[in-house]
Amino acid sequence: MTTETRAADDPRSHAIVDVGDAAAVRRWTEALGITDEALMKAVQVVGPRVDRIKDYLGAGGMAGDQVDA
Repeated sequence: MTTETRAADDPRSHAIVDVGDAAAVRRWTEALGITDEALMKAVQVVGPRVDRIKDYLGAGGMAGDQVDA
């Protein structure tokens, strides 16, 4: 289990997404089950904290734009 997966599973996590690190973005998108575009949009709107990103995605944010693979 990666650090990102643990943070994604923790509703109180204050972990930060480093959008300047392509490998980190890939790990976060996998852990959160979202696209790169959805992650970047969420970071633009609420900042890089994972708890805020999850709240944004869960509250309508980009969650409705995700397509099941």
